[in-house]
Amino acid sequence: MSIIRTSLGQFMSTTRASLLQSLKAPKPLHIVIGNESVDIDSFASSILYAYYTPTPTAPFLSMPRADLALRPELHHLLALLQISPDDLLFANDPPLSALPKSTRIALVDHNKLEPALRVFFQDANVRGIIDHHEDEGGSPNAKPRIIETSGSCASLVTNYFKEVFPTTGVVRGELARLGLAAALIDTTNLTNKVTEHDLSAVEFLESVINAMPVEHGGEKWDRQKFFNGIWDSKNDIDHMPLRDLLRKDWKEWTEDNGKKVGIAAILRDLSWLQDRQGQDSFLQGVKSWAEERELDLVSVMTTIGQGDEFKRELMVWALNDSVKETIAAFEEKAQKADLKLQVWRDGGLDSTDGERKAWRQFNLVASRKQVSPLLRESLREVLEVKGGRESKV
Repeated sequence: MSIIRTSLGQFMSTTRASLLQSLKAPKPLHIVIGNESVDIDSFASSILYAYYTPTPTAPFLSMPRADLALRPELHHLLALLQISPDDLLFANDPPLSALPKSTRIALVDHNKLEPALRVFFQDANVRGIIDHHEDEGGSPNAKPRIIETSGSCASLVTNYFKEVFPTTGVVRGELARLGLAAALIDTTNLTNKVTEHDLSAVEFLESVINAMPVEHGGEKWDRQKFFNGIWDSKNDIDHMPLRDLLRKDWKEWTEDNGKKVGIAAILRDLSWLQDRQGQDSFLQGVKSWAEERELDLVSVMTTIGQGDEFKRELMVWALNDSVKETIAAFEEKAQKADLKLQVWRDGGLDSTDGERKAWRQFNLVASRKQVSPLLRESLREVLEVKGGRESKV
């Protein structure tokens, strides 16, 4: 079945139909998949990569279909771009296990196969990478293999494929808005973590929109209004129970030593989280989620506000004695990395045994991309030292 690219809605519909049809034939498939948090950046990067690349490629979302309900910002964007949720591809629809072992994979917004994919595929399956996180060294022969600092991964995707951007049709405006949604949200409307990659992508995409005729009854391009619509929908989370807030924007890693680390990013502050249901209930909820995920170390990172009101907080919790020393090790690394941590509310969330600590983070640029490598490195080093001690006994 041929892929229709005259609109993003038709592209997604025909891509899904083509993929399902191809599953019946024993031939290699091409897919692109973002990271497990499935935020706007991963969502946009995967669709943009799939659209621009000449080889028919299906964009997958690295989550179950049911979890789309946790992302009101994606529903907002789908409605804006006239893409039916029924035409999206998820980790369980069709199940990844149904894809042939020869499937060729492109990774966006991460650069190493995540555990859910590693069950079915190997590094050799990865044929392309575009990402803005720390390089984990996977799939060195991937082409392209672009791993560079950028506020948004979608900015890197846009700039890489700029030469093949369509020259006619309404899809130009749809692609531009999809790319801008990710670039603007991940840089808080070009006020935070902005790089030349982001500025170049935004300038190009806005030039596309401004060159297009305004439809009858339509409105001229308004970046602030566009950003506000997505931002407000992303922040529509007050109704969500704690478990959904924790898993909404979630990433976890399994280290080579078997230890598991998970970090939740939540668009509320720690005071809101604990006051909403009481501190004991909040902490028990975090612990229950960590146990459900079989973690050794769990962290909650919070952000709230924009501009001068923007604020970051961080809580880290070691869930067993074997990794408890990670907390002090991380605090030391964070100081050297200039995260500018300050004890949260006189230690109001800290445990007496040192297994849990919370901080206000005054380095506002350092997001999970910067914090997670420090936390994981702290864990690895603590266990290496403990292993060395035990080998000498």
